[in-house]
Amino acid sequence: MDLAPMKRLKPFAVVLGLILYALILRKAGLHDSLELLKRVQWGWLALSFVFILPEVLFKALRVRVLVGRLGSHISLKDAADVYLSGQPLSTLTPSKLGDIVRVLGLSRWGKLPLTAAFSVHVADKVYDLLALGLLACVGVLDLFTMASRQDTAASILAGILLGVLLMGLFLHPAWMRSIVKPVVMSLAPKKLAAQLSTHGGAFYEKLQELFNPSQRVALPFLISIGAWAIVVLRAYFCVLALGLPIPFGPLALLLPVVIVIEFIPISVLGFGLREWALILFFSEYAANSSLVSLGLLFLLTGPIVAALLGVPAALRLGESIPKKP
Repeated sequence: MDLAPMKRLKPFAVVLGLILYALILRKAGLHDSLELLKRVQWGWLALSFVFILPEVLFKALRVRVLVGRLGSHISLKDAADVYLSGQPLSTLTPSKLGDIVRVLGLSRWGKLPLTAAFSVHVADKVYDLLALGLLACVGVLDLFTMASRQDTAASILAGILLGVLLMGLFLHPAWMRSIVKPVVMSLAPKKLAAQLSTHGGAFYEKLQELFNPSQRVALPFLISIGAWAIVVLRAYFCVLALGLPIPFGPLALLLPVVIVIEFIPISVLGFGLREWALILFFSEYAANSSLVSLGLLFLLTGPIVAALLGVPAALRLGESIPKKP
């Protein structure tokens, strides 16, 4: 699987994302979006900011569990700093720079070799995406049943079963190796990618330890579900802050689908894709201009505040790394 053409096209894809955002702003009305933001209810907005703390806690717990499974130890504070330290660079620059910062933090604070630290980082991302994928399966199937007026409970159960099936297929050793390898090599900076190519066997051996036996999957996966549940709650407080009549149920079911769409690498910080998805799924509840405002609050209370909280963690990591003479 050659990802080189995708890398070459990425700068143009980002431009397409920004063009999409500009078109949405033009159609929705920038003035109306800004006027709604001026009338935001600060109490609800403050609660949405607070919810970044339990999200960080869940992600720190997941890191701690994964590090422990490789026979090492990391404190909860250091695990939280591992997650937060990569946020500033992940927000401002290509995501692989934030990834390498987290790998350095895992190696430094978790006392792990570089290949083991990278396997923990990859496993951490995989668990996060598996949980999101399961929730998105539930949301997509519920969307189809709403359109065909079928039983919602049955669609939720079917979505869970579909998500579990996809997880089982992905976690099969042969599938994991064929899928993870090209993704890992595309994310890793050149020096780290070279080391992983040299010590690829050790990396995949450690990675498999974090998923096998199958009983090991439950705890980090449940932690990941908890982290995404916090994201949904934070989003709902943003809805309340703007006074939008979006019910909690549809938001909880469809927000994971919005986030999956937002992850498509054709935009900066999800601009354009996020707003398009919000308008696609929630236009029956609120005006397009209101949903554009909601997208900005999602960005502000999530990635932006996490990046600001990550600055001290990144500085602490930088100070802990011995300087070359």
